[in-house]
Amino acid sequence: MKKIFAILILVAAFAAISSQSASAQYFDHLALGVNVGVDGFGIQLAAPIGGQFQMRAGYSVLPPMWKPHKVFHIEPTNSNEPADVDIEAIVLFHNANLMFDWHPAGKGFFFTVGAYAGPSTAFTARNRKPFLDEEDWGTAGLKIGEDRMATTDANGMVAAKIKVWPVRPYVGFGYGTPVRADKRVGWNVELGTCFTGGYKAYVTGRDMIEGSEVSDIRVTSADLVDDEGVQQDNGLVDKMAKFPILPMLKFGVYFRLF
Repeated sequence: MKKIFAILILVAAFAAISSQSASAQYFDHLALGVNVGVDGFGIQLAAPIGGQFQMRAGYSVLPPMWKPHKVFHIEPTNSNEPADVDIEAIVLFHNANLMFDWHPAGKGFFFTVGAYAGPSTAFTARNRKPFLDEEDWGTAGLKIGEDRMATTDANGMVAAKIKVWPVRPYVGFGYGTPVRADKRVGWNVELGTCFTGGYKAYVTGRDMIEGSEVSDIRVTSADLVDDEGVQQDNGLVDKMAKFPILPMLKFGVYFRLF
């Protein structure tokens, strides 16, 4: 992480040096843009910082437009019989971002380095409907491994959090120039990679041996095994934890304010 911030500082330093020979282009224009892409819908402010560099800063939101789900055959803690639990994922990904673009030709093709920052919880997962009797809500739940339990809440729901790094470095490239002195409207299309550190699952529950409450219990594929030893997620939870990136494709339109 420190190396990424060092790169950002280096880019900014190069931009400042460049601006000495092109002082007329140092934050003398500002554009407001709207974006759509893998990171959702967003807005950005863009300004030149020299003849070859531009800076963009904004905010994006990926709302819960779809909720994929899968049925798991998991053992509740109040029963010796596994139950079919329909679990859905709820995406709510919102981030601030800061990007530095290098246009080797002054416009058109560019390279980008920057970062996204936001909540570490990228999305949540929960059962779509209660799977326990109402009298067990809030006390029983799902068995996680041999000695831990993911407890239900007062409505009979178990929730898991899928976490990523709160600060996520980004590199990319693209084409287009968000802000130009000779044009009122600019645009860009961008392809890049956001480094998330993997998508790790956690639940809040209880240590079944000590009886103590435990927050952020890490869940792995080995914990999702039924009484016959069958892994219910086909290794998906472990694969998500080891997948360290989020590929990005996005498009933006910018309107020069001055």
